[in-house]
Amino acid sequence: MEILCVPVGPLQANCYLVWDEGNAACAVDPGGEPERLARLVEKRGLRLEAILVTHGHFDHVEGVKGLAEVTGARVYCSSQVQPVLSGDEGCSATGYPVPSLGSPVIEVVDDGTKVVVGSLTATVIATPGHTPGDVTYEIGGGLFCGDLLFRRSVGRTDFPGGDFAQLLGSVARLVKLYPGETPVYPGHMDSTTIGEELGHNPFLAGLRVHG
Repeated sequence: MEILCVPVGPLQANCYLVWDEGNAACAVDPGGEPERLARLVEKRGLRLEAILVTHGHFDHVEGVKGLAEVTGARVYCSSQVQPVLSGDEGCSATGYPVPSLGSPVIEVVDDGTKVVVGSLTATVIATPGHTPGDVTYEIGGGLFCGDLLFRRSVGRTDFPGGDFAQLLGSVARLVKLYPGETPVYPGHMDSTTIGEELGHNPFLAGLRVHG
């Protein structure tokens, strides 16, 4: 499995291109600059088959429509994010709409759903807290978690629908499911591991105390 992190958009949110040995690829959270992402896909000879969305904030979804239209990739998201992508609701953080997709290219996923891309399998884990519709995708043993967990920090919960206790519960679920060496690929900043954050992230002190 190959991974390329591409910061995009005004907030430089991390979009990840992930592909297998046969160049079947998925994109996680194309938050902007779809033309640039499409050029990278073409340059590397990838076949983009899926766009995986962790949550519906604009800096993670602004490029979804453009990238889907250029590549023909299907879009996968939770039921709470689907109305944002289809134009029925705006981004909860700003109230503004994002470029809308037609419903036929959107596939709603639930906790436990598996999205197969070539030899890769993306397993959906419901991880609400930053927003009610947050999901994490486990691909090849790595966790693509959007704005749930960062290096030495966690996602904001002061936007509509945010819930700090719920966010910590989602992180605790990942801690129980995956070993400390599990890579974490967040929506902003550098990658980390479950163990590094459990040991050093000040926001997770409660998880350390309670095991």
